Amino acid sequence: MLKYDTILWDLDGTLLDFKLSERYALGKVLKSYGITMTEEMRSLYSGINEMFWEKLERGEVDKTEMLSERFRVFFHQMGMDGIDPKEMLERYEWELGNRVYYVDGSLEIVKELRGMGMKQYVVTNGTMATQPRKMEKSGFDRYMDQVFISDEVGYDKPQKEFFDAVFRELADVKKEKTLLVGDSLTSDMLGANRAGIDACWYNPKGKALPGGMAVHVEYEIKDLREVFEIIERA
Repeated sequence: MLKYDTILWDLDGTLLDFKLSERYALGKVLKSYGITMTEEMRSLYSGINEMFWEKLERGEVDKTEMLSERFRVFFHQMGMDGIDPKEMLERYEWELGNRVYYVDGSLEIVKELRGMGMKQYVVTNGTMATQPRKMEKSGFDRYMDQVFISDEVGYDKPQKEFFDAVFRELADVKKEKTLLVGDSLTSDMLGANRAGIDACWYNPKGKALPGGMAVHVEYEIKDLREVFEIIERA
């Protein structure tokens, strides 16, 4: 008997390489404005983006506001004038959903798990403008039982309300047989703790767990294929 029969997967940074998609989308959109992206630009935007998503996870910013605000801050710091942050957001989200990059052969992994009878769901803080197209272009939509996108749910990870909504929908899923796999301590692992389910931290770079951080992790993996060992433990 399998230890778990249900997996909740994070999408960006876990099943898909978000950083590569981010690089592609940012470069593509800046080019449409006649700007050649440099590594300095990419690094600056990536840091600003992470800062805003972390603020969102802590409930410090409104999601709708922060999506375009991160571009306003980026343009200000780069000394770029005349670009509308909201227009940039629309173009960026379109491109972000157009190119996907798999992590650790993730498509084959979820396909194999489905063949084993595992129930699999995506739980993501992305937007409705990008995530449905990512699911389709990646092929994950063929192997996942359902997708929960924070825009649609009305709450973001790690809010307990997000997971309450998920488990109301999944009435037949047992929490004690459910594992959440994700790369973010503040979004995925903390969210799993609040939901009362086991947490598997995908940590390919072997980062140290920050001291004093109030988050519990049952498992830590560097390769997604390690999930097979976890679910098969008696």
